[in-house]
Amino acid sequence: MTVLFVLFTFALFLGIDYALRHRQAALQPAPVRAARHEAVLPPLGEPIWVAGFQVSDELRYHPGHTWARPLTAEIAAVGIDDFARQLLGRAERVELPAPGTWVRQGSPMAKVTQHGRTVTLVAPVDGEVMEVNPQLAGQPSLTTDDPYGRGWLVKVRAGELGRSLQNLLGGSLVRRFMEDSRERLQHSLMALSGTVLADGGEPVADFARHLTDEEWQRLAREFFLS
Repeated sequence: MTVLFVLFTFALFLGIDYALRHRQAALQPAPVRAARHEAVLPPLGEPIWVAGFQVSDELRYHPGHTWARPLTAEIAAVGIDDFARQLLGRAERVELPAPGTWVRQGSPMAKVTQHGRTVTLVAPVDGEVMEVNPQLAGQPSLTTDDPYGRGWLVKVRAGELGRSLQNLLGGSLVRRFMEDSRERLQHSLMALSGTVLADGGEPVADFARHLTDEEWQRLAREFFLS
């Protein structure tokens, strides 16, 4: 009889212990999984050519030759436009703001280095940087190789994204802007150095490396507004 009582008591304690452990496990919060960010943006429609540069009607352009692409009502991807790509040449290094940084429309946001020269790019919208393009750490050249796709720079969360986008260029305005930028570039290069223009007034390939540091800085200030 005593043996049965001991076994019964032992079984009772095991049951109580199991119940308590089960309850504690149920109360434990589920492990938080790290958010998986997609480095590739949804594809754009076919860009059009304006004055020798690609332009997309799905983007909004800043006069400093950066663009913003709304992804949601509050989030926009940001990058450089095709004019900047051709002016910069192939990027060798890219410096981006850390997530959590607040950027202001028209103020410095990122830096691109090519041929040892660093250019500061301005933010096209106001907001908080929520993500940087992870591919650029190992492949900075994506910035200029694929400026409207894999070469995007950051994603920005803006509470008033619509207002920021209203200050940017789109449609016929961006077409005229690109035409004007091309004309100003040709005039600037003619004034700076004839060696960077081919027959017909077209800039030669990778013309930036033929400019002096002072000449390059003048171009950067004029077109990147930095």
